[in-house]
Amino acid sequence: MGSDETTRSDRDTGFETLDSETRDALRRLAANDPTLLRETLADLGYLDPGSESVETVENREARELSPAQERLGDLLSSMGSPRSTTQIIELLGEQHPSFVEEYGSAKHRPWMSNQLNALVDAGELGRYRDGRTVLYTPSIADAIRHWALKNDYFAEDLTARHVGRIASDTEMPRSAVREGLAELRE
Repeated sequence: MGSDETTRSDRDTGFETLDSETRDALRRLAANDPTLLRETLADLGYLDPGSESVETVENREARELSPAQERLGDLLSSMGSPRSTTQIIELLGEQHPSFVEEYGSAKHRPWMSNQLNALVDAGELGRYRDGRTVLYTPSIADAIRHWALKNDYFAEDLTARHVGRIASDTEMPRSAVREGLAELRE
């Protein structure tokens, strides 16, 4: 069968309205990265993000946090307003000196950035940019709210269609962005 031909199932599902290049691309995506296809369809509102199949969930990498990252996450859960890496180092030095004593590298920006990024990747901490400065916040919903303000959106107008852009701009995981958006709508 040539790539311009449509199968019976394609005609029955509306694929006949797509050009052959788009049909082929969708088939390749479904075969090569079904998780990305599912996430994209969920981001666009065509799938319920909570209806993930067991296979999709099992394909995701589990991100385990180190003891230092877990403790840092606990300490930052009450940090209040968004802060930069440097401000977080200062905050820990002032309010939690035992953490800095236990983890001497906590005084150094590169180490702290790595720990904060691991917390963001695990969906435990929010992140967004304010110009050239990266700011962290204990609430992913707050990070999304700040992102919306910086990008001329009202937080209440954000939908699943914005997940991809928010995730790309903030480098937060799509799943965390979806959960943060759901929290904003509550």
